[in-house]
Amino acid sequence: MDDYPKHQKSAILLMKLGGLLSVTACAFIMRNVIIRYHRGERIRLTHKLVFELSLSLFWASFFSPFMSTWMVPRDSGAYQAAGNTASCTLQGFVDSFMYGLSVLLNAILALTYCIIAKTGTKDEARSKRSRWMILGLPPILCFLLACKPLFDKAYNYTDFHVCGIAEHPLGCLSDNYDSECERGESARELKIARFTCICLANLVIVVSVFVLVWHVMKSEKRMADTNILSEPSNDLTMKVVWQGIWYIAAFFFCWGPWYVWQWRRIMHGMETMSSVESPALAYFISVTYPLQGVANACVYFRPSYRKFRERDRAEWRIASVFRTLDLNVPGWLSVDYWRSLTVRLRDDDSTGQSVPTLS
Repeated sequence: MDDYPKHQKSAILLMKLGGLLSVTACAFIMRNVIIRYHRGERIRLTHKLVFELSLSLFWASFFSPFMSTWMVPRDSGAYQAAGNTASCTLQGFVDSFMYGLSVLLNAILALTYCIIAKTGTKDEARSKRSRWMILGLPPILCFLLACKPLFDKAYNYTDFHVCGIAEHPLGCLSDNYDSECERGESARELKIARFTCICLANLVIVVSVFVLVWHVMKSEKRMADTNILSEPSNDLTMKVVWQGIWYIAAFFFCWGPWYVWQWRRIMHGMETMSSVESPALAYFISVTYPLQGVANACVYFRPSYRKFRERDRAEWRIASVFRTLDLNVPGWLSVDYWRSLTVRLRDDDSTGQSVPTLS
Protein backbone atom coordinates (compact mmCIF):
# COMPACT_ATOMS: atom_id res chain seq x y z
CA MET A 1 0.00 0.00 0.00
CA ASP A 2 2.90 2.39 0.72
CA ASP A 3 5.29 1.30 -2.05
CA TYR A 4 4.50 4.34 -4.22
CA PRO A 5 7.26 6.96 -4.66
CA LYS A 6 6.80 9.89 -2.32
CA HIS A 7 7.03 12.45 -5.11
CA GLN A 8 4.27 10.65 -7.04
CA LYS A 9 1.89 10.86 -4.09
CA SER A 10 2.74 14.53 -3.50
CA ALA A 11 2.31 15.43 -7.17
CA ILE A 12 -1.10 13.71 -7.36
CA LEU A 13 -2.37 15.39 -4.19
CA LEU A 14 -1.15 18.78 -5.45
CA MET A 15 -2.98 18.20 -8.74
CA LYS A 16 -6.21 17.29 -6.97
CA LEU A 17 -6.00 20.37 -4.75
CA GLY A 18 -5.23 22.60 -7.72
CA GLY A 19 -8.10 21.09 -9.68
CA LEU A 20 -10.54 21.71 -6.83
CA LEU A 21 -9.39 25.33 -6.51
CA SER A 22 -9.71 25.82 -10.27
CA VAL A 23 -13.24 24.36 -10.31
CA THR A 24 -14.25 26.72 -7.50
CA ALA A 25 -12.66 29.75 -9.18
CA CYS A 26 -14.34 29.01 -12.53
CA ALA A 27 -17.69 28.61 -10.76
CA PHE A 28 -17.32 32.09 -9.21
CA ILE A 29 -16.52 33.63 -12.61
CA MET A 30 -19.57 32.03 -14.26
CA ARG A 31 -21.73 32.99 -11.29
CA ASN A 32 -20.63 36.63 -11.57
CA VAL A 33 -21.43 36.80 -15.29
CA ILE A 34 -24.85 35.23 -14.71
CA ILE A 35 -25.58 37.72 -11.88
CA ARG A 36 -24.66 40.62 -14.16
CA TYR A 37 -26.91 39.23 -16.89
CA HIS A 38 -29.90 38.97 -14.52
CA ARG A 39 -29.24 42.52 -13.32
CA GLY A 40 -29.70 43.72 -16.90
CA GLU A 41 -26.07 44.79 -17.32
CA ARG A 42 -24.43 44.69 -20.74
CA ILE A 43 -22.22 41.64 -21.00
CA ARG A 44 -19.05 42.49 -22.90
CA LEU A 45 -17.68 40.21 -25.57
CA THR A 46 -14.54 39.56 -23.51
CA HIS A 47 -16.71 38.58 -20.54
CA LYS A 48 -18.63 36.15 -22.75
CA LEU A 49 -15.34 34.65 -23.88
CA VAL A 50 -14.14 34.39 -20.28
CA PHE A 51 -17.45 32.75 -19.34
CA GLU A 52 -17.02 30.12 -22.07
CA LEU A 53 -13.36 29.72 -21.14
CA SER A 54 -14.31 29.21 -17.49
CA LEU A 55 -16.95 26.65 -18.47
CA SER A 56 -14.39 24.62 -20.41
CA LEU A 57 -11.81 24.90 -17.61
CA PHE A 58 -14.46 23.93 -15.03
CA TRP A 59 -15.06 20.54 -16.66
CA ALA A 60 -11.44 20.06 -17.67
CA SER A 61 -10.23 20.78 -14.12
CA PHE A 62 -12.84 18.47 -12.63
CA PHE A 63 -12.25 15.46 -14.90
CA SER A 64 -8.49 15.81 -15.33
CA PRO A 65 -6.50 17.18 -12.33
CA PHE A 66 -9.18 16.72 -9.65
CA MET A 67 -10.34 13.22 -10.62
CA SER A 68 -6.87 12.37 -12.03
CA THR A 69 -5.93 8.83 -10.93
CA TRP A 70 -9.45 8.01 -9.71
CA MET A 71 -10.38 7.48 -13.38
CA VAL A 72 -7.13 5.75 -14.33
CA PRO A 73 -7.22 1.91 -14.80
CA ARG A 74 -6.30 -0.03 -11.68
CA ASP A 75 -3.60 -2.00 -13.49
CA SER A 76 -1.71 1.21 -14.40
CA GLY A 77 0.18 1.15 -11.10
CA ALA A 78 -0.68 4.78 -10.35
CA TYR A 79 -1.37 5.97 -6.82
CA GLN A 80 -5.13 5.79 -6.00
CA ALA A 81 -5.96 4.33 -9.43
CA ALA A 82 -9.59 3.18 -9.29
CA GLY A 83 -10.93 3.27 -12.86
CA ASN A 84 -10.98 1.14 -15.98
CA THR A 85 -10.52 1.54 -19.72
CA ALA A 86 -13.94 3.19 -20.15
CA SER A 87 -13.38 5.80 -17.45
CA CYS A 88 -9.87 6.43 -18.79
CA THR A 89 -11.25 6.99 -22.29
CA LEU A 90 -13.87 9.40 -20.93
CA GLN A 91 -11.24 11.34 -19.00
CA GLY A 92 -8.95 11.52 -22.01
CA PHE A 93 -11.75 12.72 -24.30
CA VAL A 94 -12.91 15.43 -21.89
CA ASP A 95 -9.31 16.48 -21.28
CA SER A 96 -8.57 16.77 -25.01
CA PHE A 97 -11.87 18.50 -25.81
CA MET A 98 -12.05 20.96 -22.93
CA TYR A 99 -8.37 21.85 -22.60
CA GLY A 100 -8.11 22.17 -26.38
CA LEU A 101 -11.09 24.52 -26.28
CA SER A 102 -9.50 26.54 -23.47
CA VAL A 103 -6.30 27.03 -25.50
CA LEU A 104 -8.28 28.13 -28.56
CA LEU A 105 -10.42 30.50 -26.47
CA ASN A 106 -7.28 31.98 -24.92
CA ALA A 107 -6.02 32.74 -28.42
CA ILE A 108 -9.37 34.29 -29.42
CA LEU A 109 -9.43 36.31 -26.19
CA ALA A 110 -5.91 37.62 -26.78
CA LEU A 111 -6.78 38.50 -30.38
CA THR A 112 -9.97 40.26 -29.24
CA TYR A 113 -8.06 42.42 -26.76
CA CYS A 114 -5.52 43.15 -29.48
CA ILE A 115 -8.22 44.32 -31.92
CA ILE A 116 -9.91 46.46 -29.25
CA ALA A 117 -6.61 48.13 -28.38
CA LYS A 118 -5.56 48.76 -31.99
CA THR A 119 -8.85 49.88 -33.52
CA GLY A 120 -10.55 51.36 -30.46
CA THR A 121 -13.75 49.42 -31.19
CA LYS A 122 -16.26 48.59 -28.49
CA ASP A 123 -15.95 45.40 -26.48
CA GLU A 124 -18.86 43.66 -28.18
CA ALA A 125 -19.79 41.50 -31.17
CA ARG A 126 -21.48 43.59 -33.85
CA SER A 127 -23.74 40.87 -35.29
CA LYS A 128 -25.16 37.45 -34.50
CA ARG A 129 -22.95 35.96 -37.21
CA SER A 130 -19.75 37.29 -35.69
CA ARG A 131 -20.94 36.26 -32.22
CA TRP A 132 -21.57 32.71 -33.49
CA MET A 133 -18.17 32.60 -35.19
CA ILE A 134 -16.41 33.67 -31.99
CA LEU A 135 -18.44 31.74 -29.40
CA GLY A 136 -20.05 28.83 -31.28
CA LEU A 137 -17.48 27.62 -33.79
CA PRO A 138 -14.58 26.85 -31.38
CA PRO A 139 -16.49 24.19 -29.36
CA ILE A 140 -17.60 22.43 -32.54
CA LEU A 141 -14.09 22.43 -33.97
CA CYS A 142 -12.50 21.15 -30.74
CA PHE A 143 -15.15 18.45 -30.36
CA LEU A 144 -14.44 17.12 -33.85
CA LEU A 145 -10.69 17.14 -33.24
CA ALA A 146 -11.17 15.27 -29.94
CA CYS A 147 -13.15 12.52 -31.71
CA LYS A 148 -10.23 11.35 -33.87
CA PRO A 149 -8.20 9.80 -30.97
CA LEU A 150 -11.43 8.30 -29.66
CA PHE A 151 -11.86 6.14 -32.77
CA ASP A 152 -8.14 5.32 -32.83
CA LYS A 153 -8.27 4.05 -29.22
CA ALA A 154 -5.57 6.55 -28.37
CA TYR A 155 -6.94 7.72 -25.01
CA ASN A 156 -4.84 5.83 -22.47
CA TYR A 157 -2.87 6.40 -19.28
CA THR A 158 -0.14 9.00 -19.90
CA ASP A 159 2.10 8.34 -16.87
CA PHE A 160 1.31 11.86 -15.70
CA HIS A 161 -1.46 10.76 -13.34
CA VAL A 162 -4.22 11.31 -15.93
CA CYS A 163 -5.46 9.74 -19.15
CA GLY A 164 -4.91 11.44 -22.49
CA ILE A 165 -3.43 10.79 -25.90
CA ALA A 166 -0.91 8.02 -25.28
CA GLU A 167 0.07 4.52 -26.31
CA HIS A 168 -0.73 1.34 -24.36
CA PRO A 169 1.27 -0.25 -22.88
CA LEU A 170 2.94 2.99 -21.97
CA GLY A 171 6.28 3.36 -23.67
CA CYS A 172 5.59 0.86 -26.47
CA LEU A 173 6.33 3.58 -29.04
CA SER A 174 9.73 4.36 -27.54
CA ASP A 175 12.94 3.11 -29.14
CA ASN A 176 13.72 0.83 -26.16
CA TYR A 177 10.45 -1.16 -26.23
CA ASP A 178 10.32 -4.50 -28.05
CA SER A 179 6.61 -5.48 -27.97
CA GLU A 180 3.86 -3.99 -30.12
CA CYS A 181 1.24 -1.58 -28.83
CA GLU A 182 -2.20 -2.91 -27.89
CA ARG A 183 -3.88 0.51 -28.16
CA GLY A 184 -2.91 3.91 -29.48
CA GLU A 185 -0.51 2.94 -32.25
CA SER A 186 -1.01 6.40 -33.78
CA ALA A 187 -0.46 8.27 -30.50
CA ARG A 188 2.81 9.84 -31.70
CA GLU A 189 1.20 11.31 -34.85
CA LEU A 190 -1.84 12.49 -32.90
CA LYS A 191 0.37 14.15 -30.28
CA ILE A 192 2.38 15.91 -32.98
CA ALA A 193 -0.82 17.08 -34.72
CA ARG A 194 -2.31 18.29 -31.43
CA PHE A 195 0.90 19.99 -30.39
CA THR A 196 1.10 21.71 -33.79
CA CYS A 197 -2.43 23.12 -33.37
CA ILE A 198 -1.55 24.28 -29.86
CA CYS A 199 1.62 25.95 -31.15
CA LEU A 200 -0.40 27.82 -33.79
CA ALA A 201 -2.79 29.06 -31.11
CA ASN A 202 0.16 30.08 -28.97
CA LEU A 203 1.68 31.93 -31.93
CA VAL A 204 -1.48 34.04 -32.09
CA ILE A 205 -1.21 34.68 -28.35
CA VAL A 206 2.49 35.64 -28.56
CA VAL A 207 1.87 38.04 -31.47
CA SER A 208 -1.03 39.58 -29.52
CA VAL A 209 1.25 40.07 -26.52
CA PHE A 210 3.81 41.95 -28.60
CA VAL A 211 1.10 44.10 -30.17
CA LEU A 212 -0.43 44.94 -26.77
CA VAL A 213 2.94 45.75 -25.20
CA TRP A 214 3.90 47.86 -28.22
CA HIS A 215 0.58 49.72 -27.91
CA VAL A 216 1.25 50.40 -24.22
CA MET A 217 4.74 51.73 -24.92
CA LYS A 218 3.52 53.85 -27.82
CA SER A 219 0.64 55.34 -25.77
CA GLU A 220 2.89 56.17 -22.82
CA LYS A 221 5.45 57.79 -25.14
CA ARG A 222 2.75 59.85 -26.86
CA MET A 223 1.40 61.09 -23.52
CA ALA A 224 4.91 61.91 -22.33
CA ASP A 225 5.71 63.85 -25.52
CA THR A 226 2.50 65.88 -25.44
CA ASN A 227 2.91 66.43 -21.67
CA ILE A 228 -0.84 66.35 -21.07
CA LEU A 229 -3.05 64.32 -18.84
CA SER A 230 -4.55 61.23 -20.37
CA GLU A 231 -8.17 61.41 -21.48
CA PRO A 232 -10.81 59.14 -19.90
CA SER A 233 -11.14 57.20 -23.16
CA ASN A 234 -7.40 56.57 -23.22
CA ASP A 235 -7.49 55.43 -19.59
CA LEU A 236 -10.27 52.96 -20.43
CA THR A 237 -8.34 51.63 -23.42
CA MET A 238 -5.21 51.17 -21.32
CA LYS A 239 -7.18 49.26 -18.70
CA VAL A 240 -8.47 46.94 -21.42
CA VAL A 241 -4.94 46.47 -22.76
CA TRP A 242 -3.51 45.59 -19.35
CA GLN A 243 -6.41 43.24 -18.67
CA GLY A 244 -5.56 41.38 -21.88
CA ILE A 245 -1.87 41.24 -20.95
CA TRP A 246 -2.70 39.78 -17.52
CA TYR A 247 -4.89 37.07 -19.08
CA ILE A 248 -2.07 36.10 -21.44
CA ALA A 249 0.47 36.09 -18.60
CA ALA A 250 -1.80 33.78 -16.56
CA PHE A 251 -2.09 31.41 -19.51
CA PHE A 252 1.65 31.10 -20.11
CA PHE A 253 2.42 30.75 -16.40
CA CYS A 254 0.07 27.78 -16.10
CA TRP A 255 0.79 26.04 -19.41
CA GLY A 256 4.46 26.85 -20.02
CA PRO A 257 5.88 23.85 -18.06
CA TRP A 258 3.42 21.47 -19.74
CA TYR A 259 4.57 22.66 -23.17
CA VAL A 260 8.18 22.02 -22.17
CA TRP A 261 7.32 18.45 -21.17
CA GLN A 262 5.30 17.70 -24.34
CA TRP A 263 8.13 19.02 -26.51
CA ARG A 264 10.65 16.93 -24.62
CA ARG A 265 8.55 13.75 -24.89
CA ILE A 266 8.02 14.13 -28.64
CA MET A 267 11.66 14.98 -29.35
CA HIS A 268 13.15 12.25 -27.11
CA GLY A 269 11.52 9.12 -28.51
CA MET A 270 8.22 9.35 -26.55
CA GLU A 271 9.97 8.92 -23.20
CA THR A 272 7.73 8.56 -20.14
CA MET A 273 7.66 10.74 -17.03
CA SER A 274 8.93 7.82 -14.93
CA SER A 275 12.13 7.75 -17.02
CA VAL A 276 12.95 11.32 -15.98
CA GLU A 277 15.22 11.12 -12.94
CA SER A 278 14.46 14.55 -11.46
CA PRO A 279 10.88 14.98 -10.16
CA ALA A 280 11.19 18.80 -10.28
CA LEU A 281 9.39 19.07 -13.64
CA ALA A 282 6.59 16.79 -12.41
CA TYR A 283 6.13 18.91 -9.29
CA PHE A 284 6.13 22.14 -11.28
CA ILE A 285 3.57 20.90 -13.81
CA SER A 286 1.41 19.44 -11.01
CA VAL A 287 1.23 22.89 -9.41
CA THR A 288 0.86 25.16 -12.46
CA TYR A 289 -1.20 23.26 -15.03
CA PRO A 290 -4.38 22.85 -12.89
CA LEU A 291 -4.43 26.49 -11.80
CA GLN A 292 -5.46 28.44 -14.89
CA GLY A 293 -9.00 28.77 -13.53
CA VAL A 294 -7.60 30.36 -10.37
CA ALA A 295 -5.28 32.64 -12.36
CA ASN A 296 -8.15 33.72 -14.64
CA ALA A 297 -10.33 34.46 -11.61
CA CYS A 298 -7.61 36.71 -10.16
CA VAL A 299 -7.44 38.63 -13.45
CA TYR A 300 -11.22 38.73 -13.95
CA PHE A 301 -12.05 40.03 -10.45
CA ARG A 302 -9.02 42.33 -10.23
CA PRO A 303 -10.80 45.50 -11.57
CA SER A 304 -13.77 45.02 -9.23
CA TYR A 305 -11.50 44.41 -6.26
CA ARG A 306 -9.50 47.58 -6.98
CA LYS A 307 -12.75 49.54 -7.29
CA PHE A 308 -13.93 48.43 -3.84
CA ARG A 309 -10.50 49.12 -2.34
CA GLU A 310 -10.46 52.66 -3.76
CA ARG A 311 -14.00 53.26 -2.49
CA ASP A 312 -13.09 52.49 1.14
CA ARG A 313 -9.44 51.87 1.96
CA ALA A 314 -10.26 51.55 5.65
CA GLU A 315 -12.20 48.38 4.92
CA TRP A 316 -10.54 45.06 5.56
CA ARG A 317 -9.18 43.42 2.41
CA ILE A 318 -11.10 40.23 3.07
CA ALA A 319 -14.33 42.28 3.13
CA SER A 320 -13.43 43.74 -0.28
CA VAL A 321 -12.93 40.19 -1.56
CA PHE A 322 -16.42 39.25 -0.32
CA ARG A 323 -17.93 42.26 -2.14
CA THR A 324 -15.97 41.45 -5.30
CA LEU A 325 -17.38 37.91 -5.31
CA ASP A 326 -20.95 39.19 -4.70
CA LEU A 327 -21.05 37.54 -1.29
CA ASN A 328 -22.67 38.96 1.83
CA VAL A 329 -20.03 40.54 4.03
CA PRO A 330 -20.23 39.17 7.60
CA GLY A 331 -21.07 41.83 10.16
CA TRP A 332 -17.83 41.35 12.08
CA LEU A 333 -15.88 42.26 8.92
CA SER A 334 -17.64 45.59 8.53
CA VAL A 335 -15.71 48.76 9.34
CA ASP A 336 -18.83 50.24 10.95
CA TYR A 337 -19.02 47.26 13.30
CA TRP A 338 -15.48 47.78 14.58
CA ARG A 339 -15.94 51.54 14.81
CA SER A 340 -19.10 51.13 16.87
CA LEU A 341 -17.36 48.53 19.04
CA THR A 342 -14.43 50.90 19.61
CA VAL A 343 -16.80 53.71 20.60
CA ARG A 344 -18.66 51.37 22.92
CA LEU A 345 -15.47 50.22 24.63
CA ARG A 346 -14.30 53.82 24.99
CA ASP A 347 -17.62 54.86 26.53
CA ASP A 348 -17.54 51.91 28.94
CA ASP A 349 -14.01 52.81 30.00
CA SER A 350 -14.98 56.40 30.62
CA THR A 351 -17.96 55.40 32.80
CA GLY A 352 -16.03 52.68 34.60
CA GLN A 353 -18.42 49.95 33.48
CA SER A 354 -17.24 46.66 32.14
CA VAL A 355 -18.46 45.17 28.91
CA PRO A 356 -20.89 42.32 29.69
CA THR A 357 -19.65 38.94 28.54
CA LEU A 358 -21.35 35.64 27.99
CA SER A 359 -20.76 33.08 30.72
